[in-house]
Amino acid sequence: MLDLEGQMHHVWNPDVRPLIQEALRCYNAGAVRAAIGQTWIAVVADLTEKIVRLADEGEGDAKDFRTQLETAQAAGLAGEGIAAMQAIERTILDTAAKLELIDTIAARELDRLRQDRHLCVHPSLRRLGETYQPLPESARAHMAIALDGLLIHPPAQGRKVIDDFMAHVAEPLFSARPTHLLATFFNRVRPAARRRIVDLAAKHALAELPGPAEIAPPILANRMAVCLGAFANGDRAMVAAALTKSLDRLRRAEGQVQLRAVARLAELDAFWDLVDSPLAIRVEELAAGLVPPSFYDALEPEGAEALSVVRSAQARALLPSLESTVAALWVSNRAQVMARHIAPYFLDWVPGLLQEAAGWRQAEEFTRTAVIPYGPLLTVEVLETLLSAWSSNAQCRTAGGMLMLSVELFRATAHLHASDHAVWAQFLQEVRSLEPEPSFYRYTELEAELRP
Repeated sequence: MLDLEGQMHHVWNPDVRPLIQEALRCYNAGAVRAAIGQTWIAVVADLTEKIVRLADEGEGDAKDFRTQLETAQAAGLAGEGIAAMQAIERTILDTAAKLELIDTIAARELDRLRQDRHLCVHPSLRRLGETYQPLPESARAHMAIALDGLLIHPPAQGRKVIDDFMAHVAEPLFSARPTHLLATFFNRVRPAARRRIVDLAAKHALAELPGPAEIAPPILANRMAVCLGAFANGDRAMVAAALTKSLDRLRRAEGQVQLRAVARLAELDAFWDLVDSPLAIRVEELAAGLVPPSFYDALEPEGAEALSVVRSAQARALLPSLESTVAALWVSNRAQVMARHIAPYFLDWVPGLLQEAAGWRQAEEFTRTAVIPYGPLLTVEVLETLLSAWSSNAQCRTAGGMLMLSVELFRATAHLHASDHAVWAQFLQEVRSLEPEPSFYRYTELEAELRP
């Protein structure tokens, strides 16, 4: 059952909010007729404001409504003014449906409210002078329909809100914040438009369909995947249904498109739930083909992104060979995969990067991109193993940049400082036993940082 009190806070127009709140107070007080009449007043006030706003934005049909409204307002309480306002009220639902502010079903439900309002304020409409006695349930239902179908939504037309969504996703200042995406394009959008937005996002995320000319399809697809992740927080079943409808597009896509789709949707569990055995086998084959043939060949960034899906437990379950594929990479390529997404799965691999580092610059690069970023996830045990690898590998220990990088790692592991002092002290002791005075590599900067 819809929480009427809670929905009141989401009413889009602050001038309409007191009107519908008054309707609720009437309902709670048992004044059912007044509640129904007040609900209709709120609906008319809300639609009037929204249609006028569309007229201000240049909508032709809305301009005609605004002209009629201004004519009626100019006449005031004169007979022609009252008649004009009554005519506007009679057709306001049809106008709103034509402008896509409400759909035909909502228009029909709100028309029932209008008819009940007439019965409430004109009891003589009933034969034999019987007084119309509306049920409290009817008043509550009318308020729920008015709130859910109209009052909480901004003045966005069905087609227009979809166009606005595409324009936002394509613009340079696209906001990936889930709260913004949900509030703007999901929570306050009517159900039909909401489904169309989710379907649109799913199609682009899976198949990299062309969109506005100013944005490349893969970038648009990445942003659509971000939107899907946000929408899944609002209605996971709707996102899953949209992905199901468009999954055949992914099956028919080129291999690179398939890999990019899997990579961008790696965090979306609703996607993995839909991956069947044939598609999983295809992805495994494509992933195996990403492995560079020799030690000297670097993994392409797109390849690293695709292989980084190994961080997902669902991906590992569906793609069992993926784990061994990534683990067998040369250390530089493995570090690149780990750096794409800082995930708990890669945590145990971090010490191995410094253990296998084969040069000063490589050690520094690994530490900057794939060791320090994992600092907030480290445990004391992993930190101890990591520092042991650092001190025992001369390529790490005697790289000039590693002196300050050790300080950065210490700061990145602040969550361990209640219990890691002995580990860092042991690291300094091991380094200095291997680098006696007057060695430059005695980590005096770290020693200063460790002091209370």
